[in-house]
Amino acid sequence: MSDDLVKRLRKGDTPMANHYMDEAADRIEALEDNLVKAMEALESISGKVPYADDPWDIARATLEELKDQ
Repeated sequence: MSDDLVKRLRKGDTPMANHYMDEAADRIEALEDNLVKAMEALESISGKVPYADDPWDIARATLEELKDQ
């Protein structure tokens, strides 16, 4: 979804603008990675993954991992 935005941010006009745009693009990509992890945890909890023994452990572990970033 934000691939176009990330590409536009990475294509800046001035060195200073490039710096801030690169930081914004990096942050967007990191947030997308966190969203994927959260979605995977929710899928496990919802029973789509048969080996999800304790959904609360999965939720806690995912939240801890996301908080550490």
